[in-house]
This record gives sequence, C-alpha cells and structure tokens, in this order.
Amino acid sequence: MPERSQPRQARTHSSPELGGRVPTTRLEAVMVGRWVISVVAVWTAALQYYDDLNETHMFNPEWTPHAKYHDAITIQLATGLCLFALLHLWVLRRYDLERLNIGTGLVALWWVTLAVALLFPGTAHRDAAFLDDVPHIGSYPIDLRTLIPLNLFLLLVGYLLERRRLARLQRGA
Repeated sequence: MPERSQPRQARTHSSPELGGRVPTTRLEAVMVGRWVISVVAVWTAALQYYDDLNETHMFNPEWTPHAKYHDAITIQLATGLCLFALLHLWVLRRYDLERLNIGTGLVALWWVTLAVALLFPGTAHRDAAFLDDVPHIGSYPIDLRTLIPLNLFLLLVGYLLERRRLARLQRGA
C-alpha cells in the first residue's frame, strides 16, 4: 500500500482580487458565494421578461399605454441593476469586499423594493383576473410571497460565503 503523501501546500499566484500574491487553497479558490449571487442576478433579470412580457402585463389590452410604460421601466430597471451587479462581481478590476457589497446590494435592492411596494395603498402582487395563473409546487403557489424571501435568503447566503472567502484570502496575503 503506498504511503500517504504530505498534505498539499498552498500554492501562490498573482491574484487580481487582492492586488498581489496570495496563498490559494482549493477552498479559497472556489467562489460558490459569488456564483450564487450571480445566478440570482441573472434569474432576477430574466424573470422580469418572463413575468411581464405576456398577456397579464405588457400585452394586456386593458392596460393603458402609460401603465405599459411603467412596466417597461420596471423591466429595464431590474435588468440594469442586475447587469451592474454582474459588472461589479466579475468585470471591474480589483475585485474586493467593496465590489461584493455593491454587487450584492444592487440585486438585493430589487427584491427589497418589490417587498416594500406591497406596502403601498391599493397594491397587490397579482391581478385578480390572473390569480389562477400562478405556478405551483404541489399546492404551494410560487409567486412574490415565495420569491422575495427565497431570493433575499440566497443573496445573504452567497454574500456570507463570498465574504468569508475574501477574508481568508486577505489573511493569507
């Protein structure tokens, strides 16, 4: 039986994340948190098109042109927030805690805004005419009552994982 080799030593490489040479173990190299945040960002932007470019919203003949204008603003605002989040998470130089905070905050801002909008007088998350047009898992409806807390939870988990990873990289620098 072959002898067990010594534990693998941390490798060093030039890391743009912290602007210098840092030790990188497998755990530190895995960016699960950043990927979770990124998936939520892409999902958030795509969901707006799926949810609003149909007969319940944008193509609803009962909606006024001005209501459709506001819907178009909403779609583009979500897309813009998510694109800027991905820009901060992946494209801009010197990725660090500040970039993580901004990237996560931009996506979270969308979901928090959806939650706060429900507090305005006369608002509802579904039109009465389309209450039956809600996807379900079993008998449980998948709508904003589910999506808001789920996505905020995923963003929090992703943020905490990535923040821990960045802190480990920083300590090793």
